[in-house]
Amino acid sequence: MIFSYSRLNTYERCNYRFYRKYILKEEEQPKLPLSLGKATHKAIESLVKGANEHEAITEGIIEVDFFPGVTYDEVAFLARRANVQPHMGQTEVHFTLPLSDEKNAPLVQGYIDLLQFHAASITDWKTNRSPYDVLGTYQMGLYCWAMSKIYGTPYFRGTLFFLRYRKSSTHLFTSAEMDRARLWALQLAKEINTKIIVHDMLPEKAADIFPASPSGDCKHCSFAVECMKEFSVKTLKEG
Repeated sequence: MIFSYSRLNTYERCNYRFYRKYILKEEEQPKLPLSLGKATHKAIESLVKGANEHEAITEGIIEVDFFPGVTYDEVAFLARRANVQPHMGQTEVHFTLPLSDEKNAPLVQGYIDLLQFHAASITDWKTNRSPYDVLGTYQMGLYCWAMSKIYGTPYFRGTLFFLRYRKSSTHLFTSAEMDRARLWALQLAKEINTKIIVHDMLPEKAADIFPASPSGDCKHCSFAVECMKEFSVKTLKEG
């Protein structure tokens, strides 16, 4: 398995959701916030590549197959707030790297929304309704580590830009901070790989190996109803 920040974050927040989505490979039903984010990212990417606004917004909506609720006006509103310029940097920069120098080390991949190499800087556009600090998660630290590894720089600047509020959270990541994010990812990736081996031997114990973690995230999870039923039955049997 090739890991990503999204996969690792899903696992950390709820093992069971990770199991259903990435081990059983069951598709989650697309949700409006995710589809809106995807459309907006595509529109901004197109603007940076030189498309005019109408072309960019249209490409964004097509990207999500005209998902219900994703409107031209809202995508245009969010894309405009990015305040980007044509050819200001590279967009959707993909990376795949081993998380350590160990043999058969877990691989991590990701996509950088905007890379401005001359400034040793990356930006991630966010359509969230609730801004948060760039140091609140390991995402930017992990992405900056990847860019630092590829380009051989001792530091990298990471920015989360919250489009709804035109508010950014920026941090200049040191080698130590980037390595901390790498180690977080490495530890979780190794833990997941170990659990996959155990699951292959004891598939009937899947609910114990990948336990659910009920939280506010459940309202956005396509597996929530089945999860509640399965774990309720399990609890009753144990009782």
